[in-house]
Amino acid sequence: MTFTNKAAREMKSRVGQLIGGVVEGMPWLGTFHAIGVKIMRRHAELVDLKPSFTVLDTDDQIRLIKQLLEAENIDEKRWPARLLAAMIDGWKNRGLVPKRVPDGESFGFANGKGRDLYALYQRRLKELNAADFGDLLLENLRLFQEHQDVLEKYQQRFHYMLVDEYQDSNVAQYLWLRLLAQGNNNICCVGDDDQSIYGWRGAEVDNILRFEQDFPGAKVIRLERNYRSTAHILGAASGLIAHNQGRLGKTLRTDGDDGDKVVVEGCWDDEEEARVIGEDIEQLQRQGHTLNEIAILVRASFQMRAFEDRFITLGLDYRVIGGPRFYERQEIRDATAYFEVTLNPANDLKFERIVNVPRRGLGEATLKALHQLARASGVPLMQAARLIVETEELKPKPRKALADLIAAFDRWRSLVDGMRHTELAELILDESGYTGMWQADRSQQAQGRLET
Repeated sequence: MTFTNKAAREMKSRVGQLIGGVVEGMPWLGTFHAIGVKIMRRHAELVDLKPSFTVLDTDDQIRLIKQLLEAENIDEKRWPARLLAAMIDGWKNRGLVPKRVPDGESFGFANGKGRDLYALYQRRLKELNAADFGDLLLENLRLFQEHQDVLEKYQQRFHYMLVDEYQDSNVAQYLWLRLLAQGNNNICCVGDDDQSIYGWRGAEVDNILRFEQDFPGAKVIRLERNYRSTAHILGAASGLIAHNQGRLGKTLRTDGDDGDKVVVEGCWDDEEEARVIGEDIEQLQRQGHTLNEIAILVRASFQMRAFEDRFITLGLDYRVIGGPRFYERQEIRDATAYFEVTLNPANDLKFERIVNVPRRGLGEATLKALHQLARASGVPLMQAARLIVETEELKPKPRKALADLIAAFDRWRSLVDGMRHTELAELILDESGYTGMWQADRSQQAQGRLET
């Protein structure tokens, strides 16, 4: 188990080299959440879901919370949906179901309604047959705690557990591992307490600090030889981190050269930092170095703003490496939404995402009418759309556009079993007008979106 897809791919590659074969189909090698979703799909009914449940992305999660706030007459401008989403995520990272949220924390949103809104949110997820990212561990935890037979099955199945980057585990992951490890105690965790940087998203460095207490008899092996850095860099890093309290402690060493000394330069703010680095780059250019030899590494993408502003002022050519992840791109989310609604017409969040993309004249007024009818009738938005087009409630133009969209989804759904999925995907994007929307767009980003 590890924390990132990149690390999981690397592990699969290394295991493949060891066993002399491909391990792409190995189900129990991956991120915590990837393994969690596999277990959930096998026992979905025990956590009030169906095996085909959808995993919401952040956009869909925010959209759902906004709907709940509107239904509860809570001012979203005063109590933002993103704030509640962050609070819910924090509670899930700590393994807290709604009824276990402390009173004091519940009062942190909408004058005490945080816990009730969390409960409503979870109930709505079940109605949608959906889960968010935090549920992939929280529901696993609940599954193991409430169904001893299921827990014992996996305790017997997993003879050995290897955990990477253990210092980044949160409370829910920790409790989940503790339950699984009770079967045989064959657990090996790799981590560095000095590299815990994800406290803001729920990581608990105490998990690694108390490992020997949690698993009596555990053997601690300190890997103190460093293969990447020079002696001067190690010395600077060790001298700085030594001031931290609550660490296991280690003495890093290297057999390599001392290298250049570390240079530390203080700056008042990000603008001065960008100015100083811009001057350093110009100095390197005067010494004959090309821009292709120079790189700036930042911890977070928001730090690039000041640098980009400065480089534009100086007339320095630059390139930003990286960007949105593939499945976080707008065009991929939109396309996926079309495919998911085709397969599952009850997926309200995906339907709402693309009902007016490309523009069909189905604006806020139409959506509001659909939501009101759906809530009053207790049906999904697609079914509400079928009902409303048979009435005179909508104006002729949006009524026809909605009827055409329903007919298109029905037609695409009828082709699922008889057409190759790649051909059907292309057909859906063409007939929906989505491909044409980007072909008609003359912006610089449009061609890239089409190629994606």
